[in-house]
Amino acid sequence: MNAEQFFDRHSIEEISKKTKISPISLRFIRNKEFEKIPKAKFFGFINIIEKEFNVDLSELKEEYNHSAPKKEEKHEIITETKDKKNYLLFILALLLLIIGGFILYTTLNKNPSSNTDTNFSDIPTFEQNNSSKTANTENLENNSTNITQNITTAQNKLNDLEQNSTKKINTANKSDKKTFTNITKTAKKYSIDIIPQKLVWFRAVNIDTNKTKEYLTSKEKILPKGNYYIKFGHGEITINYGNQTITPNTKKIIRILFKDGNYTYMKKPNRFEK
Repeated sequence: MNAEQFFDRHSIEEISKKTKISPISLRFIRNKEFEKIPKAKFFGFINIIEKEFNVDLSELKEEYNHSAPKKEEKHEIITETKDKKNYLLFILALLLLIIGGFILYTTLNKNPSSNTDTNFSDIPTFEQNNSSKTANTENLENNSTNITQNITTAQNKLNDLEQNSTKKINTANKSDKKTFTNITKTAKKYSIDIIPQKLVWFRAVNIDTNKTKEYLTSKEKILPKGNYYIKFGHGEITINYGNQTITPNTKKIIRILFKDGNYTYMKKPNRFEK
């Protein structure tokens, strides 16, 4: 029997009454509105329905996995670093262009104007021409020396800019690594979805904040993200923790530690019970 046949045979009210699952959640499942129900809760509800009605809904689970949006891989740190490097290279190229234009402009302004009035009565002698050539040669040598010095100064400035940009990129990489580490640490905490099949008592101790709460309920209870030590009384329950579905034997009192995505059954006495 597939999911469509199952929901045609059984009404929402009948399923809700037997499984204690809210009619709204059951409609989301029946209508395949997967984006409106979290993965952990969805698989927990399907497990309860399969158990109570002795039906196989594995096709519906596979359909949820294929239709659920996949999380994009985070390459923000690498992309940001590449953008910074490209931006610095652009600045270096722009500075080089400005320095080259400045050198060319300075060289052209130092050359004397060649526009002079010539009269037939003022024709220069051979000796005057030689002295002019010597003066021009000295001017060219001085200009070439100045150009060489300016180029050397520009190269030194470029080297300094490259060293500073490398230091900034390294500093940014270290900062991004710290941010990525903090994100990884935070991602280890999960919410805990407790689904009682009937009235059940339990005490939850948030070991991150050291706060304790007690519940006596037959309704679904979702604890906020964090690490918990929980003591359960008698009663049949299903627990969704991360991607895990837990069905502990609560015919006797049990104690479970939920920490960093893993869970462990505890015995009494332990450090969480005084």
